[in-house]
Amino acid sequence: MIGLVDRLLARVAHKATVEAGCSNVYYCSGGIKYLRQCCLDQGCQTVKVGRC
Repeated sequence: MIGLVDRLLARVAHKATVEAGCSNVYYCSGGIKYLRQCCLDQGCQTVKVGRC
């Protein structure tokens, strides 16, 4: 179920971020999944999104 929610959020976030000139990268570190989002006008931020 969590995978389904992740995919749905990724679709919605992708549409909004493409319009804002942003890129998203998901990666795992130490068993934790992170989202790194970089936007042209706001810089970059990283947030925890779950487990790997």
